[in-house]
Amino acid sequence: MFNFYLKNTKIYKAIKQGSNLLFRRAGFLKKICFFAFAFCLGLCFFNFYFFGFFILFLCLGLGFWLIEAFFNSKIKNPLLKLDIKQAILNPEKYNLVQFLDFETARAVYKAQKFAETKNILTNSFVLLYFILKNNKELNFVFARAVLNKNQIQKILKQYMENAQKKINKDIIYSLDFEQTILKSLKIAVKNKHKQIQIGDMLTALSESNVFFKEILMQNSLKSQDIDDLCLWLEKIKMENSNRKKFWTAKNLAQKTSLAKNWAMGYTITLDKYSIDWSNIMKNRVSQKIGHLKEIEHIERILSRSQINNVLLVGRNGVGRKSIIQAIAQKSVFGKSIPQINHKRIVELDMPNLLARIDNVEQVESVLNEIFEEAISAGNIILVINNFHNFVGGNEGPGTINITGIISSFLRFPQFQIIAVSTYVGLHKYIEKNSSIISFFEKAEIEEVSQDQAYLILQNLVPVFEKSHNVFITQSALKNIIKYSDRYFADISFPKKAIDLLDEAVVFVANQSKNKVVLAKHISEIVSQKIEIPVGEARIKEKQILLNLEQLIHKRIINQEQAVNEISSAMRRARADIVERKKPIGTFLFLGSTGVGKTETAKALAEIYFKTQKRIIRLDMSEFQEIRDISRLIGSHNQEGILTTKIKEDPFSLVLLDEIEKAHPNVLNLFLQILDEGYVNDGLGRKHSFLNSIIIATSNAGANIIYKDIQENKELIATKQDLLSMFFEKRIFRPEFINRFDGVVIFKPLSKENLLDICGLMLKKVVKGMKQKEIEFIVTQELKQKIVDLSYSPEFGAREMKRVIQNNIESALANAILADKIKSGDKIEITPNEFKLLIK
Repeated sequence: MFNFYLKNTKIYKAIKQGSNLLFRRAGFLKKICFFAFAFCLGLCFFNFYFFGFFILFLCLGLGFWLIEAFFNSKIKNPLLKLDIKQAILNPEKYNLVQFLDFETARAVYKAQKFAETKNILTNSFVLLYFILKNNKELNFVFARAVLNKNQIQKILKQYMENAQKKINKDIIYSLDFEQTILKSLKIAVKNKHKQIQIGDMLTALSESNVFFKEILMQNSLKSQDIDDLCLWLEKIKMENSNRKKFWTAKNLAQKTSLAKNWAMGYTITLDKYSIDWSNIMKNRVSQKIGHLKEIEHIERILSRSQINNVLLVGRNGVGRKSIIQAIAQKSVFGKSIPQINHKRIVELDMPNLLARIDNVEQVESVLNEIFEEAISAGNIILVINNFHNFVGGNEGPGTINITGIISSFLRFPQFQIIAVSTYVGLHKYIEKNSSIISFFEKAEIEEVSQDQAYLILQNLVPVFEKSHNVFITQSALKNIIKYSDRYFADISFPKKAIDLLDEAVVFVANQSKNKVVLAKHISEIVSQKIEIPVGEARIKEKQILLNLEQLIHKRIINQEQAVNEISSAMRRARADIVERKKPIGTFLFLGSTGVGKTETAKALAEIYFKTQKRIIRLDMSEFQEIRDISRLIGSHNQEGILTTKIKEDPFSLVLLDEIEKAHPNVLNLFLQILDEGYVNDGLGRKHSFLNSIIIATSNAGANIIYKDIQENKELIATKQDLLSMFFEKRIFRPEFINRFDGVVIFKPLSKENLLDICGLMLKKVVKGMKQKEIEFIVTQELKQKIVDLSYSPEFGAREMKRVIQNNIESALANAILADKIKSGDKIEITPNEFKLLIK
């Protein structure tokens, strides 16, 4: 049973009182009185006669301020004794009106009042109209979603005017209205609200109202997008409200406090070569997103009496700098652990120091003075970025070995360091320095989640919009998270998302007329960066994908099954039907040599990646020893063949020739790549294969394929025979085979197939001669002769290439060099003796 009665509730009384002229105009009158008060205060300096008006307007302003405050705190927000979570469990036991906040209840009241006047049901259309009409703050939501709020209101109003009159007077609410209220109740609990807020109701309407739902679908939006935008709006309102409360301890702490600085020692040299994050963060009021556990861990280390130095380790871009800033901000506002509250977090600017002082001995002298000042001050936590450059054997510009100096200070508990490094720097330099590493406890930092990265972008939107005079839509932010995660795996969140947003803002500010950052701009920028199409497939690209089989067959004869399976995988990957956390396509090609396995891979790379240069080809027969794994993924002493190439060109086709010859442990390495789409190299760096196609080829079992084809067996039966042989002879394990999207059998080539392949090969020769303006005529007899000479079921078309090279290409080359043929000639080669004829 749906219990929803507005009258005789506290919130209904609040709505009625809110319509009172005094309460309705209190805010406006307050502003007028305070303005008059300020004006009279100025006039008092010239004529004391205005002092009376000054007092009058001050009292009136305070009175209206109290009336407004009383209405907002007491009447608008009546004390709710019920738990909203209980209403979800037993909604029929409660009058659900009690769980509406003031703004939502007022919209429901106006919708119900309108429905009564028009004698229609109170439905979701009427409710949506009054929610949009009476809440100007929702302009933020609709603008970010690129929806025309005024146009939606006009359509809703027209619908309301033409709505059918209700027949049964006992029925007040429509089914979709009831669904909206119940859904908004669940959304409010999910968003941790004590009452149903206007954003919760709008999100519920995006699910229950068919018109609003259709609008969202037409604009590629979901109900979740509306919910995200409403929460974004709520966060902004809360931040603005907190900022206005100047009397709070946090806001008062932003004011400069000289006494705290005077209480500690001077740090003249340190101040000259440092960045004082405590001073900077004192003027920023922002909420740290993500890494809360890591921050607590670092605070605990810093509060110890012994080994109270932190080695902050993480990949570039994970937010190590923001963690230091967050700790500095907590320390400034006294929100950290007591032992580190009100301490100064100061970053030693080593690049600046080394740039200004050339002499090594002088640098060491300055550092010694800085470290002594830090100890004497008693409130310094020193930050050294890229610590590995200054305590190891890493020699080069901007580096210096300060091990001897700093190790003598690290034994003092008063000397505290936050050393920042990468995993590579840790493993190559710091871990090998035993005189340093024992004084630190390591704190590893992982990258933030996609949801956290999205919230970080939200916080940065006002900064980017103000600096570049643009407007950033929510769909653009969503695309930034989606594409930066998928296509920039070598960089961590949030850096890669922030960098992409920065680039998009600059792109739109300089090239777009309307200065609005849209989803299509993100797709365009990413496409330019990675040189493959992303986002919505364009007409030309759609034609390529839909006709992929025909395009591949221009180069590949026969092998319909292989071509069909590959083409289907490519279309699925490009259409983004499901979220895929593995390579675009993974295939095991089985068949004898020369049947087109490698040629199929080349054709696919040229069609999908636009060039054969994006093929990473590895001969797996070179990796037959367990020690060869380090050659593939690298180690401390060498770069990995595979990992280096995939890092340089992540959008590529990885071709693993003769995979059966690799060591079993090498195959185990590829289990993770095929299944999860990434591998960690010898230094712990993550390398992504999500944007690659992986094709492994094998000649194993070629005799079984040939035998089964001769017996006219179905390919399914042949595949089963092959797999049984692989597992029995332990060539491949079942879990390895199962990781591939498709195990594709390439059938042996018949003479008819070879005749077509010969034509394809000779086309290249014809094209080359045409560039020299010489017409080369290829006869059917010539093709037949080449096939007769090269036919071999065991070697497929591979022997044909040698026949063409030795007999056709050599004859043409000799004739050109001997000046026997020239531009404008029409030539032919006889099939029997391969002699040149000029026509």
